[in-house]
Amino acid sequence: MALPMVIVVLLVLSASLAGGFMLARGERALDDAGKSAVLAQTYAETGLQRVISDRGGLGLTGMPGASDSTRVTFSGGYYDVTTTRLRTAVGTTVPGLYFMRSHAVITRTGVAGGPSAEFTVTRLALWTSGTMTVQSALTGVNGTNKAGAAGTISGVDQCPVSSGGSGTTIAAVAVPTTASDGGPGFDGSTAPLVGSPLVQTLAATPTAAAAAVPIDWANVSSGASITADFTVNYQGNGISGSPNFPNDAWFTANPNTWPVIRVANGPPNSGNEFVLGSFGRGILIVQDDIRLNGNTSGWDGIILIGGRLRTNGSNRVQGATVSGLNTQLGFTPDANDVNDMNGTKQFLYDSCNVKSATSAMGKLRVYKSTWSTTYKTY
Repeated sequence: MALPMVIVVLLVLSASLAGGFMLARGERALDDAGKSAVLAQTYAETGLQRVISDRGGLGLTGMPGASDSTRVTFSGGYYDVTTTRLRTAVGTTVPGLYFMRSHAVITRTGVAGGPSAEFTVTRLALWTSGTMTVQSALTGVNGTNKAGAAGTISGVDQCPVSSGGSGTTIAAVAVPTTASDGGPGFDGSTAPLVGSPLVQTLAATPTAAAAAVPIDWANVSSGASITADFTVNYQGNGISGSPNFPNDAWFTANPNTWPVIRVANGPPNSGNEFVLGSFGRGILIVQDDIRLNGNTSGWDGIILIGGRLRTNGSNRVQGATVSGLNTQLGFTPDANDVNDMNGTKQFLYDSCNVKSATSAMGKLRVYKSTWSTTYKTY
């Protein structure tokens, strides 16, 4: 009789022990599930906020296309963010409508064989493009000198209306009445100007002219208001962990990309002249002086220059150019700060190139009360 009783007791004790283990495992699984669910929701929200305000940090540049997506991995999981276009923008009056989705998966579990926690959040948003008020094809805050009659400086929009152009004509050049060298704001009696007017007077002096240019140069030049895709020194070498100035091969491989490139060659009057020796596109922000060199340099888009512009040979800039912006910072310009242009110059206003360049400054603006989610899943 003793042996069967012992066996029964052992069975009862084993069952109780196994039940205790299962109960503990179940409680641990519930705790892990609750923790993973909170993490999944947190990372899903993180992905949604990043796709709204930090597209560049996610590797998504410019206006979203028909659909773009990326995956961000972290210790114990990942999240996928997707932006899908629901409505294409119509001109400048009807912005594009986008559906944003962020799906997070937590793969780390404390209990072996436990399921992954997942969470999804969505929202609707409009794409608001960046803008720039263009006063002329070539604006020289400290004055501009143009030697000879070769080339064209034109305020006639080079982009046809059928392609989205403005169809307007602006001034060819914009300058102060008196340049910083004491001469006329624009010195070039034989220069080929086309525009309305040919020469726009911003103000009497360079200091007053700088105040009349609607560009917040202090924040633009420092990088506070526009995030640069490339930050280089005056030699084009990448600084602060940024790649070098993009070469011809990069622009060829990225035909639809209009990067923001910041040349940190300041402070004013530093003598670090950046030499642009190739063709490129986007927004080029130069803290101090720039020289367009030879017959192989030019730009599509916007060039913003703190100091002066020098050109040699045959060059073309199609978009908008503004120089002498360091005068906004309280810098007093002198005779060496007047734009000096020689050779065959093509400075042409192009509203489409300006729009494409400023697309990098666009952002998604969310609709209120469009946030949605799903139940937590495992």
